[in-house]
Amino acid sequence: MLNFIKLFKSLPIQLTLCLLIGLCFGNTLSLDMANGIYTVSCFIKDLLMYVLPFVIFTYLWAAIVSFGNRGIALIIATLCLIIVANATSVLTSYGLSILILPNIIDGAAPHITHNAIETVVSLWTIPNWQYIKPLHGLFAGISIGIISLISRNSQLIKVSLRLRQTATLILQKGFIPFLPLYVLGFVIKLSRDGQLGYLMHSYAHTFVFICGLIMAYLLFWYAIGSCFNVKKTIQSIKEMIPAGITGFMTMSSSATMPITLAATEKNLNDRPFANFIIPIATNWHLVGDGISLTVTALSLLLMFGQPLPTLSAFLIYTAYYCLAKFSTAGVPGAGVIVILPVARDYLGLDETSTALLSTIYILKDPILTSSNIFGNGAFAMVTHRLLKPWVSKGENTSQTSHNTSPLSSPLEAPHSA
Repeated sequence: MLNFIKLFKSLPIQLTLCLLIGLCFGNTLSLDMANGIYTVSCFIKDLLMYVLPFVIFTYLWAAIVSFGNRGIALIIATLCLIIVANATSVLTSYGLSILILPNIIDGAAPHITHNAIETVVSLWTIPNWQYIKPLHGLFAGISIGIISLISRNSQLIKVSLRLRQTATLILQKGFIPFLPLYVLGFVIKLSRDGQLGYLMHSYAHTFVFICGLIMAYLLFWYAIGSCFNVKKTIQSIKEMIPAGITGFMTMSSSATMPITLAATEKNLNDRPFANFIIPIATNWHLVGDGISLTVTALSLLLMFGQPLPTLSAFLIYTAYYCLAKFSTAGVPGAGVIVILPVARDYLGLDETSTALLSTIYILKDPILTSSNIFGNGAFAMVTHRLLKPWVSKGENTSQTSHNTSPLSSPLEAPHSA
């Protein structure tokens, strides 16, 4: 009985139930009830958008000051490599999605909404007085974080840690518990509009495409890390399998950290470098996120009959995505929460699409966690060749990183940290 209750408290299980309820009972609800639930969903969404600038600001600020006394030049080099790696996964997904998604998605059913039982609308919304946007918080967090790191001001560091705790509490207590209700309203609207069944059928093809792309992408980078030595590539992947399985079962890269470190040490034959690179990569190098979020967002645009973004618009999205990933909060679904305003502003997703994007993301959390862990193993192998000479010249840089790594901070998200 206790195991059943514990299972029911699982966020992916709750979201799955919301999808089933919307699919099975959405059309049987009265219009007033449907409008009421949808209004609550829109209200939660509006509140989240007002809070996000503060969350992003505090997490970025705390993330930067968490580097402490480690070599700034080495950290900057590592972060630049992470940004390049994240951008590569996102841009690769975009290029392949442009070629493949139009062929596996039938295109939005343009007459679906005309056959809807009754149009579900929000009865009330929060007035649009949001002058501070999430991207403002992003740049402010980077700026204050750099100032705090350079000045070594202890008061600024303490303030950043307190604000981070406050932001975490806001998400943990004020948003995450209501996430299933947030999703339910949009699911009911889709069901009554006649779109939910179509979307579920169309996304099945996208899901297969995402899984295949992730596997091919990871294999490619393990091959690069192994200098295209087939035997070494296979052996490196085999070493990471226990960590990948553990991440899939626990949906937490932080809980899998010891296994990831052990596997990476074997692949690199260099424990100090593994202790340096894995804690940093685990927090912010997210292969699964980059591929899944990008492909899912683009597929939702096609499903709703919207045009795919141009390359110039997508490059702006990629830049903001790479920066926003440094502000991942330590709560379930945080990896997608900080991306929602970026996807909305630069990809053109509407409120229904962003709700679906967050739901799909959390439902795929086990797969994304495992993908991120495998990706971190490959990233460690590639960066080992680039940064090892630099690390070995430093004054016990890797030893310091082992003692003060972000692993020990609450910056880590359940699947991405």
